[in-house]
Amino acid sequence: MDKKIIVITGSRKGIGKYLSEYYLKSALVIGCSRKDSSIREENYIHYNVDVSDEIGVVNMIKDVVKRFKRVDILINNAGIAAMNHIMLTPMDAATDIIKTNLLGTFIFIREVSKVMAGKSGEEL
Repeated sequence: MDKKIIVITGSRKGIGKYLSEYYLKSALVIGCSRKDSSIREENYIHYNVDVSDEIGVVNMIKDVVKRFKRVDILINNAGIAAMNHIMLTPMDAATDIIKTNLLGTFIFIREVSKVMAGKSGEEL
């Protein structure tokens, strides 16, 4: 049986990096982050993409499907936080949090679910 194809967002550091390293033992891991990868492994492929960049995510998933024909597992790990009291958090920080944590998750779920259901965007 072929290795599972796992997409993990926010894979450059923290929990995403640890998840990627863990799953590399038994799967092909496709990670993404806004910056270059910190993982150098044979079974790891990295895309420099911001999860809230709809066009970037769509193009990433299209490339994954072109290369591997499927995605078996999606782990939406990317996330940001503002370590300020809410009264001190600027609106642009709140907007960035929503774009990454909510919209980025939505975009990845939408695009990968199409692949998992065997549909292209035009068919839905």
